[in-house]
Amino acid sequence: MKQPDSMNAARPVHPLIVQHNALINARFVLNTTESRLFLALLSRIGRDDTQFQVCRIPVRELMAHSTSNSTYELVRKTLRHFASRTLLIEKLDATARRQTQPDFSILPLLAFAEYKHQEGVVEARFNDLLMPYLLQLRENFTKAQLTELLKLKSSNAYRVYLLLREYAAFGKRVMAVAELKTILGVEEEYDRFTNFRARILDPAQSELAQTDMAFTYVLEKQGRTITHICFLFKPTGAALVPAPAPETSWEATLLEAGVAAKSLAGIKTQLENGYYDEGYIYFVVAHVRRQAAAGKVKKLAGAVYKALLEGYLLEDYRRQLRHGEAGEPGRNPAKPVVAQQERHTLDDVHAMYETMRQRRLIPDESFEQNLARVWLSAGFRQETDAQGIQWLIKP
Repeated sequence: MKQPDSMNAARPVHPLIVQHNALINARFVLNTTESRLFLALLSRIGRDDTQFQVCRIPVRELMAHSTSNSTYELVRKTLRHFASRTLLIEKLDATARRQTQPDFSILPLLAFAEYKHQEGVVEARFNDLLMPYLLQLRENFTKAQLTELLKLKSSNAYRVYLLLREYAAFGKRVMAVAELKTILGVEEEYDRFTNFRARILDPAQSELAQTDMAFTYVLEKQGRTITHICFLFKPTGAALVPAPAPETSWEATLLEAGVAAKSLAGIKTQLENGYYDEGYIYFVVAHVRRQAAAGKVKKLAGAVYKALLEGYLLEDYRRQLRHGEAGEPGRNPAKPVVAQQERHTLDDVHAMYETMRQRRLIPDESFEQNLARVWLSAGFRQETDAQGIQWLIKP
């Protein structure tokens, strides 16, 4: 049953994703978009929650990776499949502990899911039978940084990341090939290990290399048959200090596209000063992804950041706005978020100024006047480092 409307308010995004280890090792299959929706729901669970709430997920948070123009059909298809997903998961005892010889249950993942097209959001709530695996966890659970998970592109990489994160303190996890295939839901595929390695294992290694769970692996054999994989990674302590969560969906979208977290500060400043609105960010990411899919762009993150820094797609974006094609209805620009410290080279700031001046997006003023009006008045100060590079820094 759906929650009352009064409980449908937007829920905050938390920097740590926490799951019971039984859920991390459960057998279920999600595609890439479904994994993003699953992660979005997990990130909205509060530490003190005692029941699941309805979560409102902006469609842009889910679909920024897509190169399709048919958002409505994509969301509808995703929800139809996602709402029917089930988990094969071990039953816990009365105190939510794992058992030596557990029974297993098949549980629906969701209580319901709904696409509100006019508002540009998906509403969904977890199945209450999953509460022992997600709420009020006291032991036998694993934490992961949301910012690290957002770097991953494929559902298999996401699952492998969490399987290794469970053993983060040890720096090693040995898994039977058959067990890993079962968890990933590919036990009927890849009869030849070389195919499993090429399609699953090596791509996951490549993706995790960009995270805090980069790994190598050693194959173990019985005779001529590869039976186990020994994953090796840098051990970390049990405590995990939360990194700041993306405070807006556009930040999450850019992180997922590979834009460095340190680059977000400059984009926030451009938003604050009206160079463009939030919709332009989503437009750029979708546009560049289509170019990448067509082989016209090799480095997605660099092309996205360049388009934002220089604003060269603004006319295309405004043209789509005039024709009602850009963005989701009912979406307001996000309030700007101030980083703990913002740093920009004076050369980058001057490049922003020149681009915006040429496109007549700022008043007719000199760079020095713009610097004083936009940056110095906002609390930035000029500094020169030991290499002679000039910076604008805001504590």
